[in-house]
This record gives sequence, C-alpha cells and structure tokens, in this order.
Amino acid sequence: MTEPAEVEPATAPPQRAADDRAVGALELFFDLVFVYSMSQVTHLIEEHPSWTGFGHGVLALVAVWWAWVCYTWLTNTSAESGNLARTLIFLAVSAMLIASSSLVEAFGDEAMTFALALLTVRLLHVVLLIYSARSDIRQRRAFLRLLPTLLIGPGLVVLAATQESPVREVLWLGAVLVDFGGPALFGMGGLHVRPGHFVERHGSIVIIALGESIFRMGRAATGGLHRPDVLVAVVLGVLVSAAMWWAYFGLKQGAAARLRRAPAPERARLARDAYSYLHLPLIAGIICYSLGVGEVIAHPDEPLPSLPGLALCGGAALFYAGEVLYRWRDHHEIATDRLATSIGLAALIPVAPAVPALTLLVAVTAVSVAFVVWEVWRQPEIGGARPQPD
Repeated sequence: MTEPAEVEPATAPPQRAADDRAVGALELFFDLVFVYSMSQVTHLIEEHPSWTGFGHGVLALVAVWWAWVCYTWLTNTSAESGNLARTLIFLAVSAMLIASSSLVEAFGDEAMTFALALLTVRLLHVVLLIYSARSDIRQRRAFLRLLPTLLIGPGLVVLAATQESPVREVLWLGAVLVDFGGPALFGMGGLHVRPGHFVERHGSIVIIALGESIFRMGRAATGGLHRPDVLVAVVLGVLVSAAMWWAYFGLKQGAAARLRRAPAPERARLARDAYSYLHLPLIAGIICYSLGVGEVIAHPDEPLPSLPGLALCGGAALFYAGEVLYRWRDHHEIATDRLATSIGLAALIPVAPAVPALTLLVAVTAVSVAFVVWEVWRQPEIGGARPQPD
C-alpha cells in the first residue's frame, strides 16, 4: 500500500524546479519524424503479413524506439540549443527520415540503406553527447562509459544487412540486447534528469503512438464510409484508443513529483526503468492495436486472421500490461484494474477467428470502456484535481 501524497490546492498552477524546463519546439520538431517512423512499422507488417513479418516489425519498432530514447536523454540532460547543436539535430532528423523511408524493406532490398541511416543517427547522437558534455566532467564520464554500447548496437544492424536469415535476425537481436543492456550494465550515474521535462517528453511519444492508431483507422476507412458497419467500427476503434489515453494520462499528475523527490542516482535509474524501458510495451501495444483495428475497419464482417486478431486483442492487452509494469516501477503499486483489463483483453484472442471482426471489436471496446467506467466510479473527481498516489 502506498501512503497518500500531499496534495496542492486545486487552484495552484503546476510548478517546475529551477533546473527543470518544458519540452522545446526543437524537440517537438525532432519528434515529427517518429510519427512517420511508427506508421512505417505498421506498413512493414502490412506488406509482409506473416509471423516473420510481424517479428521484423517488432525489431524495427525497437530500433526506432531506442533512437528516440537516445535523443530524449540527450535533450533532457543538456539544454544546449546553440546553432551547432540545432544543425546536428536537423541532420539527425534527415537521417532518421531516410531510415524510416527504407524501414519497410529494412530486412530486404533496402537493408543497408536503413542500417547506414540508423548508424548515422546514432553517430550524430554521440557527437552531440560529447559536445553537450564538454564542460561537465561527470556527464562526460557517464557518456564515455555508455559510448561502446551506443555504437555496437547500430554496428550490428549494419553487419546484419550483409547477412541472410536467420543470421540477420540474430544480429538484430544482439543489437537490441546491447542497446538495452548498456544502461543496465554500466549504470546511469552522472546523468542529470529534469523530471518535468522527462515526463512531458514521454507523454508526447504516447500521443504520437495514439496518433498512429487514429491515422491507421482513417486510412482503413477510406472508401468504405458509406457502410454502417465501417462507421460503427471507426467509432468503436476511437473509443478503445481514447480508453488508452485515459489509462495513461488520467493519473499522471504526480509522475514528475516522484522523480523529483528521488535522490539523483535513484532518479536516473527510475527514469531509465519506468520510461526508457517500460514505456516500450505501451508503445508496442498501441502500434499492434493499430494494425488490428485497421483490419477490422477494412473487413468488419469477416473473422480476423490469427495475426490481426492477436494484434487487436493482444496489442490492447500489452498496453495495459505495460501500464501495470510502469506504475509498479514508478508508483510502487500494483494497478489491479489495469491488470484485470489486460487479462480480459488477452482472453479474447482465441475468439478472434470464430466471430466477425466487428463483433470482436465490440468486445474489446466493452472491456476498455468498462475499465474507464470503473475508474470514474472509483475516483469520481477524476475529471478535476484530486489526490495522486505518488
């Protein structure tokens, strides 16, 4: 059980620490390329509708995610906004756009284009790290400690582009292990975290992922809006995305405060675990759901094949499971309502091949809306200021 946190008056404006700051326009500009990147992940799986294609999509999403994570830590740690830093970030956006444009064939004809573009994104990141830490010995030591893993991971992806399956996939998995293992193995000591900025930045990437679900629904509905079942599917799909929004943002007021109260070394570890690591299941769940709900809207009167059925129900279940993990690490509590929602959604996976897609979406919507209704009933003041379990 967590102790109730102290609550500021409802009329008090949110306060930022002196060393904190809001997300800047340059960072939002940088994030725009990841809107396209996430749409390309779903496009990759659509173009290769098999379990192998699905696995490739997961690996590509992890690569895109870690590229974003690297720059998020960079801009959070350093407030550097000089012309040189801006120019390098613009170049990184260009390289990431090339990587995203080749992502659909990242395991095929454009494997080397994707790999070299991703390597360029990471090399520019390293240059920016060194530049931003030029006057801070502690940060410079922290960056140098992590430097090998920052380069080995994309290097393995370049090597993978020269190989055939299954060696190619093994090298990609090795890159994932190096990227995720580096911060866990070498630690985060020396990295300063600005709590409000860090929380706000991760909220923006969740919005980007939810935006991909909306985009996918709109694209799937094109040409079919004269059909009542398609219109119903669109409305239900948006309700499920809205429930995800509610689950993530409805209880967010205390997140920055928890980071702020943590001692500096623990703050960096908490940021790494709760955000860099445990936000990935949230993003992956939304992207998978996007893939599934698009198939429902395109073919509402037909049962879903096994892969889209898993994506629809399993993606939504993964999102809520990610919520459980994130809140356990960040809030020190087990979110039983989200756990029950995840289990309920996962239980629908075997039903997918046996019922029309629209019927399955109705069930997914019912579980999602039931979660929101429960939370509103449990916390009737959820629409306004209320105590938060910090």
